[in-house]
Amino acid sequence: MSISRVVVITAIVSLALTWFTGTHAQAQTAASCTFTYFQMPSPYNASVQPGGINHYDTVVGAASSMTKWQGFIRYSNGSTKLFSAPGAASTWFTRRNASGITVGYYYTQNSSTAPATGLILTSTSFASLKYPGAVSTYANGINKYNTIVGSYITTSGVSRGFIYKGGKFTSVNYPGAYSTTIAAINDSGTIIGGYVNGNFENPTHGFMLKNGVFSTKQSGVDINNSGTTVAGFYINYSNGTSKTVHAPGSYTTNLYGINDLGVLTGNANYLNSNGTATWKNFTAVCH
Repeated sequence: MSISRVVVITAIVSLALTWFTGTHAQAQTAASCTFTYFQMPSPYNASVQPGGINHYDTVVGAASSMTKWQGFIRYSNGSTKLFSAPGAASTWFTRRNASGITVGYYYTQNSSTAPATGLILTSTSFASLKYPGAVSTYANGINKYNTIVGSYITTSGVSRGFIYKGGKFTSVNYPGAYSTTIAAINDSGTIIGGYVNGNFENPTHGFMLKNGVFSTKQSGVDINNSGTTVAGFYINYSNGTSKTVHAPGSYTTNLYGINDLGVLTGNANYLNSNGTATWKNFTAVCH
């Protein structure tokens, strides 16, 4: 795993963890959910990381054979496609829109300092996405208008967010922040992400960028068209209420994506009698 990737993923995970303190220290209502579990074909079932879920319940993410990560597309009928970017040592899918355009990033080296390159995959073409002058580029979200958002790493090792629309990049930094990451965008153009003040040792705060206006929010890692976000094991509704999600019998449950119909994707950890862990990937409909 590259240092740049550690920076971006740590920021997004920290953003999700902000929901476990403060507002969510009080008792929460548990959502009533129906889970559908899925696996990747062998040997790419050693480790699986769901990313996002689109309107048609198609899930994208990354799957590992222990020697290589490939991006996966898992359709609602249960069929799966695996993909490696040309020349890639590892490939990660993050989001897919209703038109079937998938975004993510890839590495050409298995190295702790390997740079990342963003990617755009359609049914007929593949393209790399690089923020000008950046060391690494991560495409993390896309909406129905094909506006892509993500983060890039500067030559000084600092993360900045970006918006890519109509072939043009726009850099995004929370006002006065040391670093900024962008996690997702919905069809209304509302963006969520995280920022850090001062230096990397400080906590990550959530933010929302809506109609050009920043606001500090305990947001999440994905947002749908109704403004509902997910983070950790929480569904956070636009009216300020929230519910917890726990896969039956699991030790921990993690949510990574939510579509415009409110269908979730994530994974759950089950502890075996010998102390080892088993991860199960799922989609879930919750109320």
